[in-house]
Amino acid sequence: MDELQGCGESRDGRSATEAAHPATILSVTRERWAQIGISVQFLIVVRTLAEIFRLRHVEGAGLSVAAAMPYVGGALIAAGCCWAAVILYFFRRYTLSAALALATVLGLVAYKVAFIGR
Repeated sequence: MDELQGCGESRDGRSATEAAHPATILSVTRERWAQIGISVQFLIVVRTLAEIFRLRHVEGAGLSVAAAMPYVGGALIAAGCCWAAVILYFFRRYTLSAALALATVLGLVAYKVAFIGR
């Protein structure tokens, strides 16, 4: 237990019990939820950008920039939130990182309904 320092605390200020048993939600650690959230956000970016290619296939040469712009905007929102979640993860703010991923999904659903339609 070289991670533990004097007075029963680890280097990052957690107690010995917290260091030995990380907090879990539904038997998954907060760190794992953050990893899942970041992965989902990255997949959202890829899927949103792929939608432009699907539109080009369906509409052919008639695809306008105006028709593709809402998807580019959604991809930029998802990419920015994914970047922010990764930064939070690097600073070990796992709960905030996972919460941001959830907020991103909900926000992008609202964005889709408002700007792209059902």
